[in-house]
Amino acid sequence: MTAAIEMDAVTKRFRGRAAVDDVAWTVGTGSIHGLIGANGAGKTTLLRLALGLLWPDKGTITVLGERLGLENAPIRQRVHYVASGRTAMPGFRVAEWLRYASLLYERWDGARCQRLVHALELNPDKTIRHLSQGMQTSLQLVTAIASRPDLLLLDEPTNGLDVVVKRQILQLIIDMAAAEGTTVVMASHNIEDIERMADAISVLYRGRFILKGDIEAIKDHMHRLQVVIPGEWPSRVERDPRITRVERRGHVGWVTVQGPVEPVAAMLHQMGATLIEPLPMDLTEIFRAVLEKEGYTREGLEWNALS
Repeated sequence: MTAAIEMDAVTKRFRGRAAVDDVAWTVGTGSIHGLIGANGAGKTTLLRLALGLLWPDKGTITVLGERLGLENAPIRQRVHYVASGRTAMPGFRVAEWLRYASLLYERWDGARCQRLVHALELNPDKTIRHLSQGMQTSLQLVTAIASRPDLLLLDEPTNGLDVVVKRQILQLIIDMAAAEGTTVVMASHNIEDIERMADAISVLYRGRFILKGDIEAIKDHMHRLQVVIPGEWPSRVERDPRITRVERRGHVGWVTVQGPVEPVAAMLHQMGATLIEPLPMDLTEIFRAVLEKEGYTREGLEWNALS
């Protein structure tokens, strides 16, 4: 599969701190790619680098087969960026903004735009700054979809949308990707949306990728076991590098394994486990496990820590 985005050894610093640190990243053409990470992980910086809004301190970026340089106007005809809270021309009325956008984008589909405006109940005469957050996000999405991009970069695109509209918008993006071959990269804290939409994911932590790949392959690589070990649990369970997380309540524990599960299960049997039962593991649990393995926790938010 050819690459819609290819980054090689990319670093971007702000005030001496690396927001993106020596990143290698490839997004396949025609894929829907989920980008997830904790707050401040570097997701927005990565998307803005891919759009050419930011320039890397080090490394190279290729988008839709073109090496990004100081002049990226032709690429921006084919790439659209939607960011929650990023208001376009707040003093414009909705109709004025859409007229302006129709002059910016060579592939503008006016009929598609009008159908979306009607479906989302956007008032053409309303000033953008007076729209709710959800309506402003809807306007950005209308602009993006009507411009018929080859690459759509979405940064928390469903913030402020109600449940019904959010579901329909996400399905519309899935259908557009399937019908027109649009590559979609979606950064979101809503991992359930990523799991429903994406073919592949990349997980960022402190400016570096800690997990990348096809979602189904990642799920096949991560396992959760319910384990019963009578008596004291051996301390080496938590020190085993194959085990990313251990939760315990008395003799019962829940063990998250990264990699083949059979050798770990054999080790637990040797330690005296009387029950080893596999449990289903969704993407949210996988995300939590890999972040905790990297040391990302908020122990101060536990109730006992406040008492």
